[in-house]
Formats: sequence, structure tokens, C-alpha cells
Amino acid sequence: MLNYGTINECLMMRFPELSILFEEQSKRWGEDVIPPHCFYGDTLNYYVTELLRENSDRQQIKKVFQFYEEMASSEDVEVRNLLQVTLLEYLWDEELVFRNALENMQLKTRIINSDIGAYLKIPVE
Repeated sequence: MLNYGTINECLMMRFPELSILFEEQSKRWGEDVIPPHCFYGDTLNYYVTELLRENSDRQQIKKVFQFYEEMASSEDVEVRNLLQVTLLEYLWDEELVFRNALENMQLKTRIINSDIGAYLKIPVE
């Protein structure tokens, strides 16, 4: 089960290709631990958006949305908040990205995503 205290480490284990970016950002934070909302917002969002824009690396997109589904299933409310506020809301900014994201979302991720539509007052297809 994912928890907020170890979510950065989980991301690095699942997506080692992001480790260089994590290390670079860690240097900027110095002695402090990078808050997940900051790293996920700055780095993972860009990575996922590019994947969805190109929509060609189906295996990697599937891997991302499996991770999102695990976040959506977490008992830790902070992990679900990280998914909703930092990751899923970001996908609403660009129609192509959003449409491709919807095609890959699993059940619990879709439920959290539909909550976003409710407070943004935008219907989810």
C-alpha cells in the first residue's frame, strides 16, 4: 500500500527514468526532503503529459495509470489528495491529453477524476 511518507521512493522504484530529475531537484531542496506535491507537480506531470500528447508508448502509459490506480486505492488520504489535486487536475488543461488520459484511467482513478469535474463544473465524458 502506498503512503505519503514513502511515495517519492515508490515513484523512483517504478520509474527509474525519472531518478536524474529527482536528484537534480533534491539538490535544489538541499537538506530538506522534496514534498511529493512539488516533485510530482514539477516533474511527473510534465512526463505524463508528454506521454499522453504523443500517445505512442502504450506500455509506459499503462504503467503510469496502474500507478495512479494504486494511488487512488491507497488508504492514505494524502496519497489520494496528491493524485487528485496535483496529478489529475493537471490533465484537464489540454483536451488531447485529457481525452487520452480518460482512455487509460481505471475505475478508482475515474471516480476521483469525476470528483474534479464536479467542483470545476465540467462534465466528464
